Amino acid sequence: MENARIVSQANATIVIPAYNEEEGIAIVLERIFQAMDGSYEVIVVDDGSDDATAEITSGFPCQLIKHETNHGKGEALKTGIRHATRESVIFIDADASYPAEVIPQMAEALKHYDMVYCSRATGRENIPRFNRLGSMIFQGLMRYVYGFKLRDYCTGLYGAKRCYLERMNLSSRGFAIEPEIAAKASRMKLQVQEIPIEYRPRVGQTKLNSLKAGFEHLRTILSLIFWHSDHNENDE
Repeated sequence: MENARIVSQANATIVIPAYNEEEGIAIVLERIFQAMDGSYEVIVVDDGSDDATAEITSGFPCQLIKHETNHGKGEALKTGIRHATRESVIFIDADASYPAEVIPQMAEALKHYDMVYCSRATGRENIPRFNRLGSMIFQGLMRYVYGFKLRDYCTGLYGAKRCYLERMNLSSRGFAIEPEIAAKASRMKLQVQEIPIEYRPRVGQTKLNSLKAGFEHLRTILSLIFWHSDHNENDE
């Protein structure tokens, strides 16, 4: 599917948060532009990198937005949402661990669903064992507390209609952005399509502090128990 190209106009913005990802960003962008036609809007948010991430990104036909200092993944995603001009927004990590070639399938799904999640069905051995354990625990909490039935709430490849992301009033600055989005999507009763994918080894060094990220996930999951939206999917 890597060489498949979508023919119809895709009303989607692709947002790539990147912090010191000079080793992976070119691979991700090359895969994106191989798999897709020119109807997509591609935004790379350089979150205060001090390596060659911005310089490498500048060699591709995409929009580069730079944070002067590192604010966290959540802030990078929110910047991307604010600058997105298309109806749907698709997020993908910059470490080449996710298959960019499925993005056309995601964009097609977002014509019929409110959200799409690419769950890591295979390749989970490429996730550190400690992270897999924490993910299993938090996945259970998400299912029990919010009724989130999909297998992978913290995937780095997912998308949603921009109007719903804006209604979420996202506040997370770091890696807790994923549980915040998943919890609020569940409370908004959004219609979600799940796509199983293979998770690949990351390129470059991880920026994730597992203990800190785990605490942020737990705090976010518990803090949103009483959150509700004034809107639902029938408001459009």
